[in-house]
Amino acid sequence: MKSRDIAFALFVNLGAGTNWVGTKLVTDYFPPLFSVGMRFVFLAAMLSMFARVIPGQMRTVFAVAITLGVMQFGTMFVALDLADDVAPIAIANQIYVPFSTILALIFLKERIGLWRASAIAIAFGGVVVMGFDPSVFRRWDALLFVIASAASLTVASIFMRRLTGVKVFEMQFWLALIAAPQMFLLSWMFKSGQIDSMMNAPWLGYGAFIYGIATGSFLFHAGWYYLLRRYPVTTVNPFMLLMPVMGVATGMAVYGDIMTWRIALGGILTFVGVAIIIVRSDVKGGGRDRRPARGSTGARQKLMPEISNA
Repeated sequence: MKSRDIAFALFVNLGAGTNWVGTKLVTDYFPPLFSVGMRFVFLAAMLSMFARVIPGQMRTVFAVAITLGVMQFGTMFVALDLADDVAPIAIANQIYVPFSTILALIFLKERIGLWRASAIAIAFGGVVVMGFDPSVFRRWDALLFVIASAASLTVASIFMRRLTGVKVFEMQFWLALIAAPQMFLLSWMFKSGQIDSMMNAPWLGYGAFIYGIATGSFLFHAGWYYLLRRYPVTTVNPFMLLMPVMGVATGMAVYGDIMTWRIALGGILTFVGVAIIIVRSDVKGGGRDRRPARGSTGARQKLMPEISNA
């Protein structure tokens, strides 16, 4: 993995980690699914210049929009709406990393070496240590929704690795356009008071909403898509284990979440695991996107084009 992309992956995941608190603030003032729909309306409008039909790719684009835009966003916002604290949700969401690693090995035929497997185990072990903190199990309903969100994100990552010729903001536009009406429909089916929430929300709620678009959509999801198009899932996803550490820290600052020894130890283990991956990637070029030679079997399917407008 190139040093530039390592730095970008760190920036994306540490920055996006602050979005846990931003999203929690949004769900404090707006119905969760309605707020997702509003986000996608703004996102589609801002990215309308990137609208184009991509021949041969629209079915996969639609699958990404459903699994990521509707299922992952929807279940995550509901989980944060149900939760009392930010930290347990940020921690539980990291079940995504082993989920996605297993699916990448099965469906994308990616390979994982001993060093990276050990580093993932150390980093995920840190998440497990944090997860045994009693606050994680206080709201089981929120925990179930966040596990569903992680599973949806796992499936979305597999679809995204199969896309070819789809640029970052083109994918973001279609995701928003396809998912927005479905989120509004689901919101009105299960919640009420959407218009009242818009009329009565304070500046803090709207500020968090704008911040969520910047960090959640433009920073994390666009950046994550960019990295997945260049490197294997098993290389990119361990960086996501940094997100709960930042989520816990911002949760403590904004919501007064309490730092316990389990959370502190888990955070250290997570950083150590990700640091091993970074060092090994930098020294040995681990995780570089291996492109098959021209004319080799499967070259057309596996060739991942450069993204020019990331």
